[in-house]
Amino acid sequence: MVRIAISSDNHLDVNQVDPGAALTMQADYLHAHGVGYYFFGGDLFNDFTRTRQYMADLRDRLAGTTRVYYVAGNHDLLQHAPYDLVEGLTAPGYLHNRYVDLPGTAWRVVGNNGWYDYSFSAYRDDPMAVQQWKRVYWLDSEVDQPGGDQDRMATVLDQVRSQLTAAKGAGRRVLFLTHFAPRHDLLSPRPSAVTTARRERFYQMINAMMGSDRLGALLEVAGNVDTVFYGHLHGNHPPVTRSGVTYLNQAVGVFNKRINEWQAPTFAAQWQTRLRILDL
Repeated sequence: MVRIAISSDNHLDVNQVDPGAALTMQADYLHAHGVGYYFFGGDLFNDFTRTRQYMADLRDRLAGTTRVYYVAGNHDLLQHAPYDLVEGLTAPGYLHNRYVDLPGTAWRVVGNNGWYDYSFSAYRDDPMAVQQWKRVYWLDSEVDQPGGDQDRMATVLDQVRSQLTAAKGAGRRVLFLTHFAPRHDLLSPRPSAVTTARRERFYQMINAMMGSDRLGALLEVAGNVDTVFYGHLHGNHPPVTRSGVTYLNQAVGVFNKRINEWQAPTFAAQWQTRLRILDL
């Protein structure tokens, strides 16, 4: 048996959580609960350098007991994240377009940062409108990439398709770790406050940046994917199963003066509440 744990969207800087205290708490909790593998689904800091350092420090703290792996979310890519580094980094624990086989089992965990292609939005067929809105309103406009969002998503699909084919050839069942939502079914119900044309436009534009139905379709037809761990969507999102693939969300979310997405009173309690532990 292998015990794994999954979390995402800790947003330590946005949540104004002391990184040293968070690292000690997480390391102690994972060790005390006998977790052999910890997987993080992105959005730790608004800075890739800080995310990489934290995950390296957590990996060092848990050396010999818990292996630590992660993918990057859009927040991680806001600073110090040139596209070539994000795509080509081979640092220990960075799981984008890579995999790890869980010993003594038939499971392979495949990781990919993921991205979005506007397919969750009514503007899916008007990418120019989405791109114009994004440049004005959405923080991802700061993320470095050589092409557009459609190009980045096409790269993600090619990478995932190759990884799933390799896993099938190796006789491995797949647990897939990504940041963005792979199905629009996973979105929260439509907010009741969307009552005007302007609010409807904002709602649809935000949905455009949440994920890609094409990724979900690829995962569902592969035949060897069992479970998908995703983040990006904060709040409580119940498990959804489609075509034999179960989608699970582990996002901690944000708490500040303006927003409260937590179900627990402290970061430690919220992280522990949202942490998903599985025995394989």
